Amino acid sequence: MADLAIKAEHISKIFRIYDKPTDRLREAFSFNRQKYFTDFRALNDVSFEVKKGEFLGIVGKNGAGKSTLLKILSRELTPSAGSVTINGKVSLLQLGIGFDPELTGIENARFASKLLGYSDEEIEGMIDEIIAFADIGEFIKHPVKTYSSGMYSRLSFAVGVNIDPDILIADEVLAVGDMRFSQKCLRKMREFKEKGKTIVLVTHDTGTVNVFCDTAIWLRDGCIYQRGDAKSVTTNYINYMLYDKLPEEYNALTALDYVHGSPNAGPAVEVKEINYGDIEWDSMEGYSGIGDGRAEIKRMAFLLADTKKRVQTVQGNERVILLMDVLTHDVIETPHFGYVIYNQQGIAALHSNNEVCGKPFDLLPKGRRLIAKFEFDLPNLGNGHYIFAVGVQSGVKMPHRIHDVHEFRVMRNDIKGTQCGYVIVEKEQFEIEFVSQS
Repeated sequence: MADLAIKAEHISKIFRIYDKPTDRLREAFSFNRQKYFTDFRALNDVSFEVKKGEFLGIVGKNGAGKSTLLKILSRELTPSAGSVTINGKVSLLQLGIGFDPELTGIENARFASKLLGYSDEEIEGMIDEIIAFADIGEFIKHPVKTYSSGMYSRLSFAVGVNIDPDILIADEVLAVGDMRFSQKCLRKMREFKEKGKTIVLVTHDTGTVNVFCDTAIWLRDGCIYQRGDAKSVTTNYINYMLYDKLPEEYNALTALDYVHGSPNAGPAVEVKEINYGDIEWDSMEGYSGIGDGRAEIKRMAFLLADTKKRVQTVQGNERVILLMDVLTHDVIETPHFGYVIYNQQGIAALHSNNEVCGKPFDLLPKGRRLIAKFEFDLPNLGNGHYIFAVGVQSGVKMPHRIHDVHEFRVMRNDIKGTQCGYVIVEKEQFEIEFVSQS
């Protein structure tokens, strides 16, 4: 238990739901103990562990039990069954929760910190940082009831992250304020992670989970449906939200017989000057996909254009080829074959598709196999690791998309490799001109 921050064992939470407020009185004075409520099971036998320093994301539809779980972890609610063991000081960050609208921002910051167990001396040591982080000017001295929703969110986030807890439990907090404040919040979350803090984050933003979280839990109808690495869980969750298909249903749909060059697959589309038999392909079998199943990406390959060899490490500005081996299970209207290259933070660094390349298609028939080919000069990306997402899109629908395939590294050994950012500036000039002082 020494290396665990949170241990939840068989947690269940049941709420009593009354149709009318008067039903509580009728039940209290009922001589035959008649019940006027129905039980709502918000959580059902939930067990998991969070290690110290782990960043756990929790996703799920509204009503799945996410907020109830966080309130139990922060001891705001008592479970109906089961137990929770917490090692460390906890801060529950729910935007605007617990603020008194009649008090000023400063008074609410002090009051909220007091509720979390801090002494007056500790609070006075933190209050300047809270005020500076909230950055709402003179409004910090005004009653909270006069705040906009953005100012409310700023103050709440500032209180939650500046009290320096061991465990931060956050419920939908990163999509707050304007872009400047959102970036400040993101930097603070990165700082927490670098310090080895334990963080549990509930959010509908699966991109945030992918960027920040080590592992993730998918809550469904009050139960843990899936737990694993963040990207695998969020990929399955997105597929469920978009297409109402659970992982086993999607895998059953796409796991059809496929034999290279078989009559059932249709004729292969030849790509000039490439011998497919000599290529080192990346099989897509076993990768979690998103889509309605009308197409299936069987393989992909990322090659140097001159040698047709698999790309592992590049400097940038090489001529490269991306191949996607696709099988259609149904008719696809206006198909878009595309790719996105993501950096280590999960942010898109490069994207294209056949329409961007000036090669639109009207329709793909069912039961055809084809090879989609992109050939381009790889931009001079900044040093680091990158990874592909590949997909087939049809209008606003997605027949098939696979995230996190074929990682490669960009490594420049010259002085240009020390530049930060998405791309390296190749041709630039710099000079200094001294001017006389007046």
